[in-house]
Amino acid sequence: MTQTSAAAIDLEAFMGSIGARIDGFFYRCRNASDYSMVWVSDGFTGLTECDADDFVRNRRSYADLIHPDDLASVNEAVASALATNGRWQLLYRIRSKRDGWRFVHETGGGAAPDPETGEARYLDGVILEAERVTALAEKLQSGQAAAKSIDASIEAVYAALKMLRLLALNARIEAAHASQHGAGFGVVAREMASLADSGETAMRAMGDQLQRLKHAIRI
Repeated sequence: MTQTSAAAIDLEAFMGSIGARIDGFFYRCRNASDYSMVWVSDGFTGLTECDADDFVRNRRSYADLIHPDDLASVNEAVASALATNGRWQLLYRIRSKRDGWRFVHETGGGAAPDPETGEARYLDGVILEAERVTALAEKLQSGQAAAKSIDASIEAVYAALKMLRLLALNARIEAAHASQHGAGFGVVAREMASLADSGETAMRAMGDQLQRLKHAIRI
């Protein structure tokens, strides 16, 4: 694209057109801990569920929308990029009234350096909805709940097997007391003990697999 044709573009219309085609928004915010916005594109309200005009006019804190567990890593990445005049790329969660938390991907960098200090006065960038990551997180949460439920069930089965062993022991004692008349008790006792042994082996193998699953989904 030549310089002449670039200058002929209506930048406001261009930004509006691009903004309407992305699931997210462009921004300029203050280089401050609250990341208060001074300008956002049209997609801001759709992604954050906050009124864009109110957010900018009243200098509301974008940091307040970021998940508390993610804010420190966001701050660290921004500070590191500013220190090297580089850019940051982040994946983190923001609060959603409808969905609880949703993942977003942000790319940004410092802008408008102070003439005296050289420190960036603003941060410019784009924040996009990471819909697939949000869906994956929901599936992982569902998997975590299922794994915990299975874990509880395994504990219940172990308790039942312990009771079965106790019953088998009692059956053996009764068989010994009844002498030849207790042969049937002896057979039942052996079968019960065998069942408890095989059940415990199966439960142990299942427990090992469950531990691997829990580690994979970080319970």
